[in-house]
Amino acid sequence: MTPHQRAALWLSKVPPAISGQSGHSATYTAAVGLVHGFQLSEGDALALLSNWNQSCQPPWTDRELIHKLREAASKSHSKPAGHLLQSGSSPSTAPFDITKVSFKRPSPPTPITPPDPQASEFKRFLQAAFAATEVVCICDAVEEGRPVSAGSFIPVEEWIARFDDPASRILSPEREGIFVRINPFKPNLYSGSDNDISAYRHVLVEFDDKPKPEQEKLFRDSGLPITVLIDSGGKSIHAWVRVDAPSRKEWDARRDLIYSLIPGVDAKNKNPSRYSRLPGAWRSPTSQQKLLATNLGSASWEDYLTSRETDDDKSTVVTIKDLMDFDPDNDPDNLIGNRWITRGSSMIVSGGTGIGKSSLMMQIVIRWCLGLDFFGIKPVKPLKIGVIQAENDKGDLAEAFRGVVHKRFSLDQMNQLQKNLEFRTEAVRTGDQFLAYARRFIHRSKLDLIVADPLFSYFGGDLSDQSEVSVFLRNKLQPILQETKVAWIWMHHVAKPQRKDGGEPLTTMELAHSGFGSSELANWAREIAVLHEVGQSKPRRFQLAFCKRGGRIGLPSPILNLQHSATGIQWEESNPLAFTGAELKKEKPYRPQRGRRA
Repeated sequence: MTPHQRAALWLSKVPPAISGQSGHSATYTAAVGLVHGFQLSEGDALALLSNWNQSCQPPWTDRELIHKLREAASKSHSKPAGHLLQSGSSPSTAPFDITKVSFKRPSPPTPITPPDPQASEFKRFLQAAFAATEVVCICDAVEEGRPVSAGSFIPVEEWIARFDDPASRILSPEREGIFVRINPFKPNLYSGSDNDISAYRHVLVEFDDKPKPEQEKLFRDSGLPITVLIDSGGKSIHAWVRVDAPSRKEWDARRDLIYSLIPGVDAKNKNPSRYSRLPGAWRSPTSQQKLLATNLGSASWEDYLTSRETDDDKSTVVTIKDLMDFDPDNDPDNLIGNRWITRGSSMIVSGGTGIGKSSLMMQIVIRWCLGLDFFGIKPVKPLKIGVIQAENDKGDLAEAFRGVVHKRFSLDQMNQLQKNLEFRTEAVRTGDQFLAYARRFIHRSKLDLIVADPLFSYFGGDLSDQSEVSVFLRNKLQPILQETKVAWIWMHHVAKPQRKDGGEPLTTMELAHSGFGSSELANWAREIAVLHEVGQSKPRRFQLAFCKRGGRIGLPSPILNLQHSATGIQWEESNPLAFTGAELKKEKPYRPQRGRRA
């Protein structure tokens, strides 16, 4: 036999690497044997190691295998190079066929026995969550409601034999609660650490801030593969979601997906050795920890993912009959204009610094909250609107609000504003944290429309990076709009003067892309509105141009001619005849100016 053949035979007897069971060490040992013990080249060693890698759980990447081989070749070793060529009995003279080498593969997980419906809660729980021979950790050393030891590590069948008795110390009503870890452990490893887990089977999910009936309904309706549902005996329901992850990394990914799908879950349960409450035990003499259900929802994690994909597919199907039966005059999702702004849609309002965007938005939201038109742009009903802003203090908001409502609305209308318009000042949260905050605001206040002012304060990244902007808007924000059916308006800043060289005004399409940042902003938004100053005359004159869907606002023109009011902080319509082509040609290129607040 050649060294290559002998190395292949030796490697066939090396146990495969299993994640969570010193997999790195096993792979490194195999690499050392090939490149140092048999003195194979990197190419020959990689070919053999790749074949052996098929038995590993999960398999390594080629890059990781090469790293192991090079690490083995670069380090010194206690035994001389080629020592495996000299060891063992004389090799057989029979020809060697690597295709006939049998590789040891890990045995499949021990099947879990279905729980006996006539058994105690304690026994039914253990039978539902673990196999009979698996080692389970239960802790009855509890002080002030918390476990104070690593717990006791005993096989399931032995737990049942010892303590499946109402009079046992584990189930005594005199105790302060008993805890159990959510995943099984390797035999003879009793630290209770994440590294000693033998199977990444369950993720613990619980709430702390919802009524228990609501928690239980959320779990039962979720479709998640829930092995056991437990009443903690306190204020929360515990769900053990079965994920059967092949590695800790994959367990983390499945946990994060679950947490993202169920709002308000307790984020502390982020490790696989986490303690939960033991069903059948007592938390106090008057409060018992109960097993509410076993094997809810999907049969497995894979079935759950498949059902989600199926549900997603159903939600996107639009039939020809749907299209033919659609009545645009009676669209329940329409909010403003001729389906100009609908539920789940978006708009960006851009303008220069100090031009009066904040007071413009104040006037818009006040009138739409009352069901009134804004210079002819009218909602289908009085809207519930929320505003999150970062740049104005309470005095600025009060000044703008009073400028719009001063002596213009009745007492009944002011009471309606009190119900329909809410303000939040948020100057800290950005990115994902901001979106989570906004989502809670939308749900709690049942908003039809939300305004976030400005985009700069809440994006939390580089607005010039197209991929970053796309992920934020399309993968993170858009699902919130689809879920809540809210319409979203961003207030934003322009990046360019609103004139071409020579003083010619920009087209509406050019205005649409004048906001600072990636063009993805204009591509994503359903509507782009740009407020820009026209000319250098006094009083200052402005145009509010609707650049993408202006034909649906219900007006003859997609451009509003506006000016600051001389009697207060508000906007009023200006004379459209002032905007003549001859006059525009005489104007100088636009430069943003900080003038009196509108």
